[in-house]
Amino acid sequence: MIQDLQADSTNLEAYINLRSKKHKMMNSLIILLTSDKYKESGNEMYYYARQIFNGNLFVRTDGTILQLKNAGNLRLIRKKNVVAALLEYEQKVKELQEWDETDTRTRTAFRDIGGTIFRSGPFYKTMDTTMNFVRPTDNPQLLTDKAALLNNVTFQIQYLATITLGNYRRATALKSSSGSLIGLLQKEYYLE
Repeated sequence: MIQDLQADSTNLEAYINLRSKKHKMMNSLIILLTSDKYKESGNEMYYYARQIFNGNLFVRTDGTILQLKNAGNLRLIRKKNVVAALLEYEQKVKELQEWDETDTRTRTAFRDIGGTIFRSGPFYKTMDTTMNFVRPTDNPQLLTDKAALLNNVTFQIQYLATITLGNYRRATALKSSSGSLIGLLQKEYYLE
């Protein structure tokens, strides 16, 4: 169980770092799209917009807990504080995974409307053959400057930025719970 929790903690660290980076980029993109200088900022807008699709879902390492549950051995844990902490951790994992699904749906919605303002050619060129993101250098322009279309895309980005920040916070809390649960297991079962 401790090894699974440590693996979760490592996965969460990467997840948290990516969400922090993405949130900053989304905020920058929102600022650019709502400014009167967006025509001068094509390189940044395309680069940031491409980053929105970059995302890893939190995948839990749950082999031990599944084994305990499936074998009916969870009831053998007699320490109520350990059971309560395990169940609380399980609930936080479930909540983060549900919000990850919302994040995926919202990114899909952005993909569906992003083509109304972003040109496909420059957008495609923001990723190289090794799947790394690259910033354009030729200041690509948007397809349109229609306020309604820009507003619709910006609205989706704002919503996604809020979800991203929420998932960052949920993952940070889950990582803290993982550390606390490891400490509790080590203390209650005299483990190193």
